Amino acid sequence: MDRVHTFALLLEVLRTGLYPALLCLAIGTDLARRIIPNLLVLALIAGFALVAVLTPLTDVSLRLMAAGAVTAAGFVLFSHDLIGAGDAKLAGALALWLDPAQVPAFVIICSLIGALLTLAVTLKTHGRLLPRARALVARTGETIPYGVALAGAGLLLHPYSSVMLAS
Repeated sequence: MDRVHTFALLLEVLRTGLYPALLCLAIGTDLARRIIPNLLVLALIAGFALVAVLTPLTDVSLRLMAAGAVTAAGFVLFSHDLIGAGDAKLAGALALWLDPAQVPAFVIICSLIGALLTLAVTLKTHGRLLPRARALVARTGETIPYGVALAGAGLLLHPYSSVMLAS
């Protein structure tokens, strides 16, 4: 296999394998342990760096600025004890993979998923949840696993990102 095919295969694995797998892992660890590992965030950043090198993305500087703004906003929320530090870091790493124009949609989708999670935790607390749903929510405690909302929004928007369309 020549070098061009190797790069194309690596790019495909990064775009269609690494990113979704890491986001699913973020969902799992946030639900199970209420932690988003730093290694997972670093893998998202490193994966994006490889994609940026292997593809003709013309908006890398805008993506970096958007990721910085999202990370800063995340740490403002963290300082008010609204989200965890892992959530803030995950949000910034996810922003790299999104088109800058997708960031507002990302925020809206995160908010909607977060609202559903809040509703589920509230219903669980007040005992008005079906037994099967109660068992799922019981693992999260009384706090909201916001990494689920972040990763869910990232997974929903990823197919429409220019990262997926770049070759």
